[in-house]
Amino acid sequence: MSMEAEYCCPRCKGTLISLTDSYHCPACRAHYPIILGIPDFRVFPDRYIDIVEDRRKAERIFERASISDFSTLVDYYWSITPDTPSEMARRFSAQAVNAVERGRHLLNVHSTVKAKLEERGARVLDLGTRTGGLLMAAAEHGRRTIGIDIAFRWLIIARKRLEDANLPAMFACCCAEFLPFRNETFTLVVAENLLEHTARQQQSIEEAHRVLKPDGVFFATTWNRLTLAPEPHVRLWGIGWLPRKLAKRYVKFRKGVSYDYVRLLSLFELRHLLRCTLFRRCEILLPTFSEAELANISSAQRLAVELYHRIKDWPLFRELLRIFGPVLHLVCVVFHKSVATACAEILTKSRLSPETLHFIATLLKRIEKTAATTLLNDFS
Repeated sequence: MSMEAEYCCPRCKGTLISLTDSYHCPACRAHYPIILGIPDFRVFPDRYIDIVEDRRKAERIFERASISDFSTLVDYYWSITPDTPSEMARRFSAQAVNAVERGRHLLNVHSTVKAKLEERGARVLDLGTRTGGLLMAAAEHGRRTIGIDIAFRWLIIARKRLEDANLPAMFACCCAEFLPFRNETFTLVVAENLLEHTARQQQSIEEAHRVLKPDGVFFATTWNRLTLAPEPHVRLWGIGWLPRKLAKRYVKFRKGVSYDYVRLLSLFELRHLLRCTLFRRCEILLPTFSEAELANISSAQRLAVELYHRIKDWPLFRELLRIFGPVLHLVCVVFHKSVATACAEILTKSRLSPETLHFIATLLKRIEKTAATTLLNDFS
């Protein structure tokens, strides 16, 4: 069965009708165009740019892609994005070039994730694929992969990366909070540095849970709000320790860029977020850093990373580093969905309020220890 056959309406989760240049939902009458070969299922736009301008920019990148390799195309993107300071653009370009090596490392660093990727017939969804580094690393394993991003322009660049490598993958433009996939479609859902950029963080995690198969794994990386290292997006110290409103003003004053759409989470905030989800098991782990991630840091920072690697497995330092370290890894496993799923499907069709549905879902989780994932379908 093709992945296309498993698309659903991101709004109502109804069955879609595939037309020549679009998808149509008879249930809620939503219409989703296919542009440059990529379906656009967005419920709301990228917060940095409106949908019309995003598509226009994607078309410019698409035209340039025919005469450029991947690296040149990334440079071209930043050349037509003048509101990004040149220092940040150079850093982001270097990160894009190293993204595949970083992705290979991430997919092998935790045994649970590695085992799921190696399952026969595994299907992988990359949330917030950006330039496709992690997606390409998964595709190298011969797995069926699909990359999604709210930024249409980045999907054109990611597709170019995989085309240059002669690797198959599918792409869809959509919101992480409103995924256009049917329940229990994927074996593994990955999200590298996505949560801090989503409009609704808990809903993004709930959607990842919904599209995962029984025993499926959600793997996410996120920068730690309380890190003692410089904030990774703007390279300023102590941003996470400030009240959020003050942090936005400080970044605007120091760097001249908006910090309105970045919401880093601390260990404690992440734990609180996960308590409201329906995963069977959630672990917050400390990463090891690959050489690709260390390629563009100073010698002092490299020494700090070496010290981090030496002490991160010591019990005392492990907990301190989860509070103050730079990055947190999240590995969540889905329940076997059995009786609770059947109950949930019935209840979802009822006219109960979202609050009542959430209460019942929590009871099912606690009493039967089974994930009633479809109870959350109506929350959007």
